[in-house]
Amino acid sequence: MYIRLKHTLSELTLQAASDPHHAGFVAWAAAYARCASGGEAQPEATVAARARALGAALRQAVREDGLRTLVRARLLWRGRGRVALPRPYRPYWPYFHTQVTRLAGATAFLVSRAAPPGVPDEAYRGLVLFDFGLFFACHEYFEGLWRESAGPRRDFYHGLVQLAAAFYHHEKGNRHGAVTLLRRAVRRLQAGTAEACGVDVAALLAELEPWSDRFAAGQSAPYPVLVAAP
Repeated sequence: MYIRLKHTLSELTLQAASDPHHAGFVAWAAAYARCASGGEAQPEATVAARARALGAALRQAVREDGLRTLVRARLLWRGRGRVALPRPYRPYWPYFHTQVTRLAGATAFLVSRAAPPGVPDEAYRGLVLFDFGLFFACHEYFEGLWRESAGPRRDFYHGLVQLAAAFYHHEKGNRHGAVTLLRRAVRRLQAGTAEACGVDVAALLAELEPWSDRFAAGQSAPYPVLVAAP
């Protein structure tokens, strides 16, 4: 069930990234995560009130159709005036909570800040996903761009696919996978420097240098930031 949860959250994340101004379901998901402590049912009215407050930060109206989106995706259960995480997903509550919290942050950022000069909108959205720790969704996002690209930009996007996957595996505790993917990512990013979508690849590579040892040791530190610096 973890795989299904991971893919459902990724699909919703990509939907929000593609149109952050009309992603009211994000406020509902984040509100439920704040109200519950382990996936248990919460009064819908309580979640709705919290969602409206979060919606103000996301600069969008929060309507019932946002909750319906989550129910249709089977991310949340709704009935008898209550909202809950489906029981099969509850063992993975920490992952759900972390991801929807990160998604709320990424959505708020995309709504409030346009892409900086030199960064194409399509790349910017994926870079923000990385910066907010939505690594699996970032991997999926750039995989789509990579398959449609050519030349140095294709290498750059491929490097980001592998970089996001490396940090995803790091968070899952897969040390070998994280180290292997990071090494591949570095080679691809170096090859794609000429079409790096406004990212300072030299600075990024310098920031990534200690991460191979960190991954191997299962250690962490503040993650690299590509475009969402304060």
